[in-house]
Amino acid sequence: MVSQAQESGNSHKDIYYFFTYGICFFTLGLGLSALGPMLPYLADHVGVSLAQISFLFTASSLGYMIGSTGGGRLYDRFKGHPLMLLALILMIIMVVLIPLTTYFYLLLLILFLLGLGQGTLDVGGNVNLLWVFQARVGPYMNALHFCFGVGAFLSPIIVHNVMRMAGGQLTWPYWTLAILFLPTSIGLTTLSSPKNPEEDVREDLSTPIDTRLVALLILLFFLYVSVEGGFGGWIFTYALELNIASETSASYINSVFWGALTLGRLISIPLARKIVPSRLLVGNFLLGIFFLGLILFFPVNPIMVWICSAGLGMALSSVFPTLMALAESHLKITGSITGLFFLGTSLGAMVTPMILGQIFEYIGSFQIMLALFILICLGLAVLVALIFASNSIGEKVRR
Repeated sequence: MVSQAQESGNSHKDIYYFFTYGICFFTLGLGLSALGPMLPYLADHVGVSLAQISFLFTASSLGYMIGSTGGGRLYDRFKGHPLMLLALILMIIMVVLIPLTTYFYLLLLILFLLGLGQGTLDVGGNVNLLWVFQARVGPYMNALHFCFGVGAFLSPIIVHNVMRMAGGQLTWPYWTLAILFLPTSIGLTTLSSPKNPEEDVREDLSTPIDTRLVALLILLFFLYVSVEGGFGGWIFTYALELNIASETSASYINSVFWGALTLGRLISIPLARKIVPSRLLVGNFLLGIFFLGLILFFPVNPIMVWICSAGLGMALSSVFPTLMALAESHLKITGSITGLFFLGTSLGAMVTPMILGQIFEYIGSFQIMLALFILICLGLAVLVALIFASNSIGEKVRR
């Protein structure tokens, strides 16, 4: 009876941890998906072209890369919740400052620091969730990223409507986001930081760190985020500049993409209990190839743009959490290893949207979708190699 009571108490405490990290990821979704719909307005605000403003993605993602990669190492050495709280405070300050600057290079610095906070918070939520739930992490990881999707879905709607009510001013959309960030601090200040359950366990031949597997995971994270961030970051401008939709409709197309991604993660929670990660990932990439291929055939058809935005969001929905679950089943997960995964995601978010901006400005809009189609096909090829590599080393031994 005592052991059952202890198990029940631990289970309830685990749920509190999940809700805390879920709110963190809702906040991340709000912040990360706000840049795409605001891109044309920020370009006007600081007086630069779309090609130049696309470097905001680069600045943000560079900070994100440093925050997630370096932050991963910090979580191995220091308590996680104070680090996450500091990252949140940095995010709030930077979001408040964004509409107050009219200098492009200062805006780049602000987005870099915002990305630094986002990357540190992101890797902290992922690695701490892995430490809390361990082998049970699959459904909880999908649920965690479902929370991100809810924030990402609501963000374009919130910033568009607040901006409309504010008469076109940039100040209140961003300050509203800053206010919505505040509840994240509650759980981080009331719950003790979890510890890595494997930190005192010496590695042996049964749990090797396979460098080939880690490299393939980093590459696949890069390709996945390239497609997700590239499409989510540019679909608003794509639809607006090609007269596929009005400003309002384009913001809702952007939200449909994130909303479908959110719905897909909700559906993936029970699927993660029944379908092995490798099969789920193959289905994700095949669906993504189908919908991006479809938009190549109907690049300016409004109905098809709506359908493909929703379909691609659904296709990509469970890729990130399922990759994390796949990695957990074969590798000893530390903050440093998780940081390496986020190195791949950060490079994808930093490089690809910027390159797409140059393609959009100097080559053409259709070529954006063609580039995304090529990237997702490469992703499927890397996934096949990853599955073979993971099968060759087997699952790690549980203690």
